[in-house]
Amino acid sequence: MSAINPLSLSLPEFEAQVIEWGMKPFVARQIFRWVYQRAVTDLGQMTDLSKSVRAELSERLDLRSFKAVDVVPSGDSSATKFVVTLTDGKMIECVVLHEKTYNTLCVSSQCGCPVDCKFCLTGVVGFKRNLEVHEIVSQVLVAHQRGFPITNLVFMGMGEPLLNYDNVFKAIDIINSETGFHISKRNVTVSTSGYLAGIKRLIADSRYINLAFSVGNANPTKRVRIMPIEGRNPIVEVSRAIAEYQRHHNRKLTLEYTLLKGQNDGEQDIKELGNLALFLNAKVNLINLNPHIRIPFVPVSSSHMNAVREQLRRQKVPVTIRFRRGQEISAACGQLGESHLS
Repeated sequence: MSAINPLSLSLPEFEAQVIEWGMKPFVARQIFRWVYQRAVTDLGQMTDLSKSVRAELSERLDLRSFKAVDVVPSGDSSATKFVVTLTDGKMIECVVLHEKTYNTLCVSSQCGCPVDCKFCLTGVVGFKRNLEVHEIVSQVLVAHQRGFPITNLVFMGMGEPLLNYDNVFKAIDIINSETGFHISKRNVTVSTSGYLAGIKRLIADSRYINLAFSVGNANPTKRVRIMPIEGRNPIVEVSRAIAEYQRHHNRKLTLEYTLLKGQNDGEQDIKELGNLALFLNAKVNLINLNPHIRIPFVPVSSSHMNAVREQLRRQKVPVTIRFRRGQEISAACGQLGESHLS
């Protein structure tokens, strides 16, 4: 008999499963309370379950999503990276970003990534496989178990979330639910490199989220050189689909723009970015490239970063700069995947 991981199930699904095993549905609710409220995954510690129930469930349930978790804190205490070994031996990374009053988890949705953005180390790693629902949910659980309660999620770790649509959004539903981690939907952001079919599915499913769109370059000819996804997912069509999606709800839209010296940081590049932001009624999040020996680009200077911000402000575009955190432990934006290459 193959054991199941209840972290892949909603509470109604888990209740149905324990009933099928001849148990009362409250058993499912008790287990969920231990897991999601107390971050306990050892059945032996779930003392409000009878010994006979725990003995039977020990053969039916497998609450382990990971073989090992290595914790790598940054020197300035602004970030903590988890290097996670999955049960099949493959590895992923996720990062807790520490704010003064809350923690944000940068979640991975795939092991590796097939999109191959040229400024992202995960693209160098290549694609291994999609993550299962419980492997996504368990990243939040691991953070809680390590003493970092999570209030905000950003699906900006390894992988393109919309290429693992079913598992990502089932995991989000579990995480959002009152019987899960009860993280507000308003505190969850999903990033995409511009996967057109995924955006169209969001519209068809009436699934409204905070969306972040990684632009790279607003000019299609220039964009395809650094983001090959442009070839099959033209930014013109993607932008129209995003505009339609935004008309259905009032969630915020962010354009993520990683600055690459001499590639997308010219005055005309930024003007086109600003025009795109105005068309989509979006804010721009400027990210200076986090360099790595395997990435063939270099960051811009701080003064040029500020000049880009001022140019966008003159276009009346809301703009912020994302400051680097976790760079020295390869935990910053675009750096996840070091564990595969070391």
